[in-house]
Amino acid sequence: MSSNTNSPARPGAGLLRVLADDDLRPPASRIADRELRPVPFTPESGREDEADGAPLTKFGGRFREVFAEAQGIAQEEVDLGIVRLLEALNADTERNLAGLAAPLTKRTEHGIIRQVRLVVNTPMLLPWLSNGRALRKMGRELDGSAKVITRAVDHPGGLKLPAMHTEGPDSVLALVAAQRSILKLDSMASAEKSPVKRGRIDSIAQFGVLSPPDVVATQLISADGSAWVAEVAEGAQRLFSSLLGLDTIAARSVSRVATEAWFTEGARRIRDLGPADLVRLETSLRFPGSAAAGFIPGPNIGRWVEQVAESDPAAVAFQLMRTMEVNFVIGIEPDQAVMRGETQPVSATLQELVRSYHVFGKSKDPWEKEEVDGLVAIGAIDDLREADLITEGERSHWLGETSLPWNGEYEIEDGAPGNRLLSVTRLMAALTVDGDFLSAGATSGTVIKDIVNRHLAENAVWVHPDQRARVASAQAISPLELAASGAETTVQSALHATFRSAWFWNQRHTAVGECWPTLLSLPLNELEARAQAEREARASAPDDNGPAQLALAALGGVALMVNPGLLATDDSLSRTGRGAGGRRSSVKASDPNVILSRMVQSERGIRQLHDAVAALTAGSEPTLPLDRETREPLTDLWLRGLWLEPGAPEAPSSPKDVFLSRIAKLVFDLKLSYAESETLKEVTMGDLLGLERDDDGDPALWSDFEYEVMGIPEDYADQALPLLQQLSEFFTTGKAFSRAASRAQR
Repeated sequence: MSSNTNSPARPGAGLLRVLADDDLRPPASRIADRELRPVPFTPESGREDEADGAPLTKFGGRFREVFAEAQGIAQEEVDLGIVRLLEALNADTERNLAGLAAPLTKRTEHGIIRQVRLVVNTPMLLPWLSNGRALRKMGRELDGSAKVITRAVDHPGGLKLPAMHTEGPDSVLALVAAQRSILKLDSMASAEKSPVKRGRIDSIAQFGVLSPPDVVATQLISADGSAWVAEVAEGAQRLFSSLLGLDTIAARSVSRVATEAWFTEGARRIRDLGPADLVRLETSLRFPGSAAAGFIPGPNIGRWVEQVAESDPAAVAFQLMRTMEVNFVIGIEPDQAVMRGETQPVSATLQELVRSYHVFGKSKDPWEKEEVDGLVAIGAIDDLREADLITEGERSHWLGETSLPWNGEYEIEDGAPGNRLLSVTRLMAALTVDGDFLSAGATSGTVIKDIVNRHLAENAVWVHPDQRARVASAQAISPLELAASGAETTVQSALHATFRSAWFWNQRHTAVGECWPTLLSLPLNELEARAQAEREARASAPDDNGPAQLALAALGGVALMVNPGLLATDDSLSRTGRGAGGRRSSVKASDPNVILSRMVQSERGIRQLHDAVAALTAGSEPTLPLDRETREPLTDLWLRGLWLEPGAPEAPSSPKDVFLSRIAKLVFDLKLSYAESETLKEVTMGDLLGLERDDDGDPALWSDFEYEVMGIPEDYADQALPLLQQLSEFFTTGKAFSRAASRAQR
């Protein structure tokens, strides 16, 4: 590589590597065919004034014609707001007029998407506000600053486009900022931690966005106004990478351009753009006063290219990211046969387009399993709320928007749980258990599990109780507030292993009021008394547990998994004895439901479950649960030694369950190893010595990561790499076998 020691300072050069490396710098030839100046708002002569006081531009007039045809409406019926939005997006009139002359059609499993290829101003784009990759973590990231938008709805005016309901302009900004933070694209320091993200940013700075993302006109509707916006339905990573690159070069935020009209004229409200906004926009897109102001040519473009672009790669990179070619959606036509019975067919068809890029079985670059699980869970939760089977308070907590205390009431006035343990246990039940228990008014034809199963099928996930439990356990991390806590994987795995058991989900008590989840909100002492009575009544058939026994087992089991004191010492109830904290032990690696089933068959075990719940929820702060007889903490190892002692009969398990349990443990251990490798990348000498940063003034203790200084000795690397390759082949081949099995069962 060339040395750049004596190169002049360039905006962003310290952060965008392609600007600092002369071998990688983008040449001026890459912007030779691009429109390099913002398109001014120039109404076409001879046109009449519109309702907002100004005529349309030539591009705006032509877009209205094409849009009206795609929507099957008259031109005068086209909302002026969407036309003004497109005039604001327009970054190359001639190319965009050519794009309007050749509409595109994209077919999905659910219908047809009609699009036009346009060149748009990147800062005028917003992400899809219900971004699937970030959705599961949005509630906690927002921390009450805004409500999560979980889905779009069909346009209320009958247009074949989506709409979203939001609280106002500040809410939209909060949603965008939360997405960027979750995706680690809010700053170069965050992106730097991921080689993939850093590489994508560098690539876009070199070449621009090469594959056009899908962008859809979406109407945002709030209590005091509405606005048409352009949302990137697929490609948030590329949008945020482009915006971050522009931010870096300009040394300021460029993304506020899309929403600045909402904060003018002394008001803060969502509204459509008007002629005055479009006039101001040309100036805004020049970024006056920023480090990038000189990267927009004056009238003599040739001179600018020769004197600026040829000598400064930052100017070329800025122009490559300033505009973007997109597939702009102008109409969505659901397949009437496929979408029969769908309440929001237009939005569902668009969501299928998004899934086609990310979901297993539909794409070569799928979302992570946890992200798909989040989509399934959130979709099911929304449907439960729309069916009035859960309250708004429950929905908000299950999405992680609001926080509940451990010691809150078991019921509050609107029927929603008042404490975190009860709420999370109800969430696990709602997404896993057969039976209509969420509402006393549920009709006999309502089957709650069908709601979850439908979302599993839509996202190409195997419809099976095991998958319902996996989805529920993944979502439970949000209301438990354990995301990125270090205990996330342990708790998620334990919840999954517990509630995938037919002991919980396969309800024999089908009448409303008899399913165990309906008893969760009973006073704890009453629930224990009923469980003891059921145990005594079933003494001759101990495996035939009653609903109170199951309800107490569910509450107590979750309490033993999530108790902060037990988690802090790696002693929480775990999937296979992982609560041992890695210590060697002869403890049996049975799933938690095996332990819980034995506890509810014993007077002592029922008392222990009662005390586990009380330790978590009764005091001002959670405490360690103790056994009444021995005063021993109810740790994972201690409970396993008590209830799974040699000679105790093991609960029957199918070979399939045993196999899946061993696979799950293997994946769990791999996740722990990966987490340790991420930690080792950033450990310093001071960390290894156990020092606090204030303990020693020597900056050398904290200046370098030992991973970069020492590396990994060759003998260790040589041992690990072949094993990792064989593990990769094991999972790749196994995944192919699983796909074949899934197809055979459909």
